[in-house]
Amino acid sequence: MDTISPRLKASQLSWTRLFGYRYIVAAITVCLFFASASRLSAETLICSNPMFSVVTSEPSLAKHTCTVATAAAERLAACHIPQRDAIELYIVDRIVHSDISLLGIYKRGEKTLEVTSPAHFTTTLDPHHIYSLIPAHELFDSMIYHELTHAFLDQQPGGSIQYYANHEYMAYSMQMEALSPASRQIFIDAAGGDSEISNEQLNEFVALAKPPTFAAWSWQHFAEPQHGCDFFEKLITGETSLELSDF
Repeated sequence: MDTISPRLKASQLSWTRLFGYRYIVAAITVCLFFASASRLSAETLICSNPMFSVVTSEPSLAKHTCTVATAAAERLAACHIPQRDAIELYIVDRIVHSDISLLGIYKRGEKTLEVTSPAHFTTTLDPHHIYSLIPAHELFDSMIYHELTHAFLDQQPGGSIQYYANHEYMAYSMQMEALSPASRQIFIDAAGGDSEISNEQLNEFVALAKPPTFAAWSWQHFAEPQHGCDFFEKLITGETSLELSDF
């Protein structure tokens, strides 16, 4: 069941339309406890993979973030989304954009992204939101996969030419893959259970209004043998699209 309030849904819809896809963010609408984003007092760690650096006040989390980012880059490269430029990851105490609290954000055209520290999930997440059912360490790792997908898509030749639904489909597929099977099943059950998902179901209206449902459907579609990374390639090359105007 989607637990996002009507007020939050309306805010998310108007915000996404207004910004005209300038900001590619994880569509995670959570409680509105804060008025602005604030970065933790932090130090920078250059990862063993020099394509990544992490800015955080939590040294152990920095090393872990490096490991997850490197694994995500390897997976994305295998799915036709190679990293072309270095990325700096900021681990922050909270992120708020247009009065919406987020767990992660990537701003198009930049070489940085932000992810909320898992230490702050309990004060950021609405206890009724589906993300509150996911172990914090899994949710944190999955957000890195999600935001790096957006960032790497933006780095492809010609820049990010993907429509919103295409972007979110790839980001959510990678996010869900990063979760454990048990955590993925929480999303699938909330979205109505295991089923065959059509391309038409994976549209921007579902992505905006019901992000957890879109995440579950994206994963179920991606996990089908005839889709997977090959479908990513079709989206990236423009052979197909999930935009409603293309159906």
